[in-house]
Amino acid sequence: MKVFRLRKSLGAALGLALIAACGSGSGSVPNAASASLGAQHRIDNAASLRLSGEYAGKFTDGAYGTGKAKASYSQSGDAVGGILTIKYPASTVTLSVALAASGTSVNGTTVAGTGSLYCTFATTSTYNVKTHVMSGSYSAVYGCSGDGGTFTLKQKCYYRGATEDVLPASGPKPC
Repeated sequence: MKVFRLRKSLGAALGLALIAACGSGSGSVPNAASASLGAQHRIDNAASLRLSGEYAGKFTDGAYGTGKAKASYSQSGDAVGGILTIKYPASTVTLSVALAASGTSVNGTTVAGTGSLYCTFATTSTYNVKTHVMSGSYSAVYGCSGDGGTFTLKQKCYYRGATEDVLPASGPKPC
């Protein structure tokens, strides 16, 4: 019982010390102005690609052949994710997509799960800011051994954030 009390006391003391350490020093807790600037900085970086929106295009898969694709992607900072549906001649596949944007590179993971089928793909792509086309390739890293292919997706419209302006007339329109 004495050991339990000692551990409890030491745990409480350590917790208080850590809380106190977090509050010391300058800049440990951002004020409203600095927090606002940080959020604006993230929005400005994300806006350079503005990948959220709806896409349509073509996938050429080693196992399924050629299919028509539709995607709906959301973006927060450099993180992009959403749902991708591909209609192949013999079946329709719905995938979950998680990507990270860096410059014009948009790379990440795509996961397909249907019944007993579960596959994870490494996805590598480039987004062309002039044509609003994301194109690239994917290859299986789990399940679906040896499968892979290429794709091209054109951004049809974009999802507008609460404080974002409409893009110029030459690009996609708001969804």
